[in-house]
Amino acid sequence: MNRILRNKLLFLSFILIPFVFMLGACTEKSDVTAKKDTDSTEKNTVEVSNDQATLVLKDGIVYIMEEDQPLAEAVAIKDGEIQFVGSSSDVDKYVGDDTEVIDLEGKMVSPGFMDGHTHPPGLWTSKLFEVYLTELESNEEYIQAVADFREKNPDAKIITGDGWVNGPYEQADGTNPGPKKEDLDAVVSNIPVILYSIDGHSVWVNSKALEIAGITKDTEVPKGGMIERNPDGSPRGVLREGAMDLLTDVQALSTLTDEQYKEAILEFQKEMHSFGMTGIMNMSGSDRSLKVMNELEKEGKLTMRVANAITFGPETGPDDAAKKIHDAGKKYNSDWLSINTVKLFADGVTEGKTALFVEPYTKNAGMGAHHHGDANWEEDIFNKMVSELDKEEIQVHIHAIGDGAVKMGMDAIELAKKENGEHDSRHTITHISAIQADDISRMANLNVIASLQPFWFYKDQYYDLEKAMIGEERALAMYPAREMWDAGVMISSSSDYPPTPDYRPLNAIETGVTRNSPYSEEQNNDLVRNIDQALTVKEMLQSYTKNVAYQIFRENDLGSLKAGKKADMVVLGEDLTKIDSKNISETPIIYTIVDGKIVYTGE
Repeated sequence: MNRILRNKLLFLSFILIPFVFMLGACTEKSDVTAKKDTDSTEKNTVEVSNDQATLVLKDGIVYIMEEDQPLAEAVAIKDGEIQFVGSSSDVDKYVGDDTEVIDLEGKMVSPGFMDGHTHPPGLWTSKLFEVYLTELESNEEYIQAVADFREKNPDAKIITGDGWVNGPYEQADGTNPGPKKEDLDAVVSNIPVILYSIDGHSVWVNSKALEIAGITKDTEVPKGGMIERNPDGSPRGVLREGAMDLLTDVQALSTLTDEQYKEAILEFQKEMHSFGMTGIMNMSGSDRSLKVMNELEKEGKLTMRVANAITFGPETGPDDAAKKIHDAGKKYNSDWLSINTVKLFADGVTEGKTALFVEPYTKNAGMGAHHHGDANWEEDIFNKMVSELDKEEIQVHIHAIGDGAVKMGMDAIELAKKENGEHDSRHTITHISAIQADDISRMANLNVIASLQPFWFYKDQYYDLEKAMIGEERALAMYPAREMWDAGVMISSSSDYPPTPDYRPLNAIETGVTRNSPYSEEQNNDLVRNIDQALTVKEMLQSYTKNVAYQIFRENDLGSLKAGKKADMVVLGEDLTKIDSKNISETPIIYTIVDGKIVYTGE
């Protein structure tokens, strides 16, 4: 029985085994065919990421501002951050059903422009609530504007405004004492009038304001200040620099409310976004400014990154200054607001005869043959302030127009580094209209940042006054940007708005490249200043993006377009590096994007 069963099984095996081999072969062939089909499908289908973007920009020219990857075609954004930067074909895997995709059609993308020295809300308080003089040109127009404001606001307790310039007040002998109180008295005599100059370094007042402040021909002038006087010694009506502090009691009468200030800030923010700007260094970090911006952040209305500086003068000790900065930082620091900078004024301005120069002013200053300007501080007090702030790891931002003030700032920073040792301080000197060659080297060696205003690099509205005050040769030699860049000084660009009323970064980029006016109607009017000091378009772009991010200690999340950084960027209608440089300022802003959201769309 077992033998019979064994023989049957053996017979079946001879029949079934070949069949099993044949079936296996067919199955293997089928698997291979299926794999080939799958491979073919994968080659024709882009892999889709599970992490889909909210916004994708593709088919553009993306300037990343990183040396290892200077250019790309596309950007993917999610949750306010850059998710991907690369080719248009590779970005498709981040596109999902809910992704907004913008075909740039060759347009340019840059990190958002940042202004390394500005004063928000700038002119917006006067545009909305005060006397707005900026677009006027003559003394008669200024007086009429004050009269009109008074007529419209008969119950006002004080009249304030800004925007006048010194130019109309040049005398036949070349001197320039500024406007007179009597002209204001003629239209408003019973309440104080305070009008700030466009540069913010002078104030024009009527007799009532002088009376309330107790300013007479016998008033002592604070150090670094100036009271313009009539031949008999009586006040003319213009106070400059530190002398403006004599008006503190009058200024306190201002009726501008926090809500009005907030409205002005929002108008400024809207305007700056239309210029392609995404962040600023706020040089007017007053208690009100910080409070209002913090409220806007909590309300979800703050859409600009704001680093803030608080200004201190010689009357404040280093310990008190440091405490105020640290306390403000603890209270307000966030992704949107930061406070760790102190602003110090080393001098004034050239047109006010208060900038500090190594060589003297000309006779046109009306200050005698040996007037060099005046420092706003005693040297030892200034050095102590800088050193103590540096010790507390607080950044100092020094206003220095004249080469004497730049030297004063560099001396203080060098001394601080010797006393406290090297650390990542990123101290900054701003304006630097004039600088000596050895201080350029010192800035580079000590890693001091130069916050320059390229808007001033041509023969602008201040040039004639500068030429009158210090002579043509010295005025033409101002702002040696090329020499500073080549020496290794980090230049961060800025506007100093509102002294620069038209603060569009594209204007500055064009002027930095051409050293000429950015306005087409002026470009053939011999306004070029020192063309040998011009920078390239790419250098100017870096100065308005990556370098400002470094200045404000945000290079890890702002200033370039790398994955993981904040999605703050601007889309421009043309590639700035490929067009005629005199047309840069006319390039349209297509989109401004902050935190991954489009906050401005051009026409």
